[in-house]
Amino acid sequence: MEEKPAKTETQKAAAIMTELQKMKLIFDVVKWLIGSVALVIVTMVIDYGFRDRAAGLNEVKQYDNYVTNLIVLNKEVGPRRLLAQYFSYVLPSAQLRKCWQDYYWVVNAEYQAMVKQDSVLGSKLKWFNTMKAVTASQQVEMDALSKQKQYTEKELYGDFRLPNTKW
Repeated sequence: MEEKPAKTETQKAAAIMTELQKMKLIFDVVKWLIGSVALVIVTMVIDYGFRDRAAGLNEVKQYDNYVTNLIVLNKEVGPRRLLAQYFSYVLPSAQLRKCWQDYYWVVNAEYQAMVKQDSVLGSKLKWFNTMKAVTASQQVEMDALSKQKQYTEKELYGDFRLPNTKW
């Protein structure tokens, strides 16, 4: 003869089963939330990467003509420094901004060396101009210094020459 479980044992077992079912349901909901949220976050991160890259490519297309003419073909350090400084602040892409900041520091070192050279040339010319009498050799040296000074001023303060654009 089989023993029937007591009524209290059956109620305890039923309570335990409902607790297990509740925990299982909660666990399933948590799994679903984690899976859904993780999937959405991963999708958003990947989408952001693609959008950032697309924006960067679009930016490069937009100012490629200017960069080629103002940076690559322009040997004057002053305008290149200004352009690098401008792009290092205004580009929306952080990665491109960082590249332009790095380039700015390279061009800035050239610029500072040119400023120093220009200052030295200016002080030598000033010294020659204070002399009352100048010998022929000193006049030749002064003319050479004057030409070098014009060259450094052109390098430092040259004009931007915008490329022809077809709108």
